[in-house]
Amino acid sequence: MIKYFLFAGVFLGSAFLALYTPEFPLKEVLISQNEVSVVAVGDMMLGRFVEELSLRHGFDYPFAFASEIFSESDIVFANFEGAIPKDHQKTPSYNYKLSVPKNAAEAAHRSGINVVSLSNNHSEDFGASGYANTVSVLNDIGIASVGKNSDHTYEKNGVKIRFMGWNDTFAHVSPSAFTDDVYASKKEDEFLIASVHFGEEYATTSNARQKEVAHALINAGADVVIGTHPHVAEEMEIYHGRPIFYSLGNFIFDQYFSEETQKGLAVKMTIREGVVEYEMLPIDLTKSQPKLSADAAVRKFTVFR
Repeated sequence: MIKYFLFAGVFLGSAFLALYTPEFPLKEVLISQNEVSVVAVGDMMLGRFVEELSLRHGFDYPFAFASEIFSESDIVFANFEGAIPKDHQKTPSYNYKLSVPKNAAEAAHRSGINVVSLSNNHSEDFGASGYANTVSVLNDIGIASVGKNSDHTYEKNGVKIRFMGWNDTFAHVSPSAFTDDVYASKKEDEFLIASVHFGEEYATTSNARQKEVAHALINAGADVVIGTHPHVAEEMEIYHGRPIFYSLGNFIFDQYFSEETQKGLAVKMTIREGVVEYEMLPIDLTKSQPKLSADAAVRKFTVFR
């Protein structure tokens, strides 16, 4: 049985990050010094007006303050919104066929991003060939990708982490379509980060479908569920001792029309044998530049596995 203790909750915009108090005493746990640190962030779109800003100020512009978010992490995991077609043309404003230049992906890697999910509703904006080129370019740069029946495993100091991703924004299928992947792939000694693109855009709370899918993934063996797509932060839930972050909101985007779309959440996970320490890092976006929020406190909790 997994035992856990949450230290605190926090309001982020209108999304409440849940507080749980255990009914059992906190026990001493022998914590391994072998660890892997992962930072997960939300929707990252480097085309359209973000590309315009990068052409004006340099492609490292969106990541000017990223180091304070990614500090001392082995893995930075983001949802990559868009595609990198061979024939890139800058996406016009208000156009939803998102083309991303290779230069922007290279800047993302320089900032520390080294794993991305392509399980979203924009990764095939330029068809199968655009998707294949995106995977190839990212791989050449040094960024691993998950999606379309592919996952990624990272190992350091004996700690194994598997990243898997699914897109649930098109036709809704049975959750078993996702959980079968988990049963077939996850090894007993791995920590599984399940990324799901789901929910309603701009909704600050999760819906019944999100809960159904996330709960099914936890039941199948996922250790944490990371949600993307709504472009705003949603609540966090503890389900059977494992956290579900229903939406991390935007990380880098050009949606300047509301306060909620210019806030997000990063989740830092320090993963050791037997224990995972979580930090919830509120983010503010200013003209597509994310930085740690000065107004909201970082909150931490620990899960004993």
